Amino acid sequence: MAYKKTTFKSSLAFDGKVFTLYKYQIETQAKLLRKIKVALPDHLSEHALYCVLTNKKISLYTDSAIWSSQLRFYHQSILQSLLSSHSGVIETLQIKVIPQVIEPEHKQKELKKIPSEENINFILEQAEHQGDENLRDSLLRLGKCLQRKSKTI
Repeated sequence: MAYKKTTFKSSLAFDGKVFTLYKYQIETQAKLLRKIKVALPDHLSEHALYCVLTNKKISLYTDSAIWSSQLRFYHQSILQSLLSSHSGVIETLQIKVIPQVIEPEHKQKELKKIPSEENINFILEQAEHQGDENLRDSLLRLGKCLQRKSKTI
């Protein structure tokens, strides 16, 4: 059997350089976010949730469109504070809204309604008095199935 070479590499197979790079990016973005929050009034800084730096553009994420429009008024002061803190060259600031995630309601597992023991016995009794073989066999199978189900619940 021929060995098929796979290009997938598990996370444990890396020597740590990738994770170090990711950690560095996260720390850099956290520092930028702190600098942005310092440049904003207190009531607005709470709504600056995340920031991402790509090339010369920084994207600032907030939780609603209302706060996004308020943050746009501070566009220039945010850019000036980032440029004065020597955070590199940032040419544009983009403010984005993170849409709320509406999680679907989990349907509760509906309990199956199984007839009472009396009704199951009645079905089995009726099966014995049937003249038609197909109907009798069907009722017997139904009664036995319901008996098994009622014992498991």
